[in-house]
Amino acid sequence: MALADGKTTLHGVGSLVDSEATRRVKAIWSRLDRELGLRGVLVMPYPHVSYQVAQGYDRDNLEVSLARLARETRPFTIRTMGLATFPGPWPVVFVAVEKDYELRAFHGKVWEACLPHARDAFAYYHPDSWIPHITLAHGEERNSIPLSGDQVNRVLATLNDQDCRWEIAIDNITLVWDYGTSQKPARTFPLQGQ
Repeated sequence: MALADGKTTLHGVGSLVDSEATRRVKAIWSRLDRELGLRGVLVMPYPHVSYQVAQGYDRDNLEVSLARLARETRPFTIRTMGLATFPGPWPVVFVAVEKDYELRAFHGKVWEACLPHARDAFAYYHPDSWIPHITLAHGEERNSIPLSGDQVNRVLATLNDQDCRWEIAIDNITLVWDYGTSQKPARTFPLQGQ
């Protein structure tokens, strides 16, 4: 779906991180805003791990599939490994998440549950190429302003003292909807498996 300004909406499916990780990530976001003036990440101001992003979804059927998967899946823990970057024309600074067996298996199930209801799912999130992460800084995509190499280096230097090796409880699947000016959790499905 295109917005009035001709830009494309991006919806997604992921998991919101637990309250302790949310506190830590928001503190980093505040620090980057205060010290470097970086606010682009706040288009989706909810710390999360994404499993699939697409330009569109059949939302009603997707919600049925996600509810079913959430009922069958028990909560689990992920571990982070520190800071990392995605290079290229749209660099991203993030907290890397360990892609262990349990997370890979869960991601595969989420991907398969979403795919029949997705339009133009991004290949970056395909199980063969997915790199799990929690975004700390990226450019302002809605304004077509990427982070410069200098900004990436300043972010890494600013966060050099930051301990980003955490354990995070994952207890939900969340549908994130693009409302044109921001992306927000539209529906959260608690993991209920035993």
